[in-house]
Amino acid sequence: IDVHVFKKTFTNAAIMAVPGILVAVFTTALFMLGMKAMGIGLDTWTWSLALLFGAIVSATDPVAVVALLKDLGASKKLSTLIEGESLLNDGTAIVIFMVIFTSITGTGGDASPLLAFVKVSFGGILIGVLIGWFIIKWIKKVFNDVLLETSLIVAGAYITFFVAEHFFHVSGVLALVAFGIWIAYYGKTRISPEVQHFLHEFWELAAFV
Repeated sequence: IDVHVFKKTFTNAAIMAVPGILVAVFTTALFMLGMKAMGIGLDTWTWSLALLFGAIVSATDPVAVVALLKDLGASKKLSTLIEGESLLNDGTAIVIFMVIFTSITGTGGDASPLLAFVKVSFGGILIGVLIGWFIIKWIKKVFNDVLLETSLIVAGAYITFFVAEHFFHVSGVLALVAFGIWIAYYGKTRISPEVQHFLHEFWELAAFV
């Protein structure tokens, strides 16, 4: 992602990804409970289950839309806005899902849902930034080694998700978003120029697959 364009579109992306997702979750839950009220089905559904379902289906996947925008020659700002919103809304939806899920199963403890949301969200972002900083420091000591530099970044991505989810129980998705943006921003001056092109093509292929 182009970090400079992302910074310009961040406010709009965040509005769509956080309040927008909350509206979508509640609207979906209302629709499902409306079906229950009309006797169409879902007889055992409660508010919690309806909200859980809303969290699952509300996050958008813009891969086809962004590809179409590129083909049509749309502005970089528009495609980055849609892409950035998707990155953020995936994380938001998963955090909302986990907060509701742990409250249903009774595994969330006595903490308030708002506190849990803040901890899971910002904790994930912090983990991503810290691991991104460490990987960039490591890469600075390597010069023009395509396999090593690419391997460090790929390993860093997997480690970020695992550490965030398994050890700290925060959002692995938001940790990965923070890690990726950190690498994209600071990596431009730290990763060897010859490696940059290969790395870009590698992630393009990985995203396509």
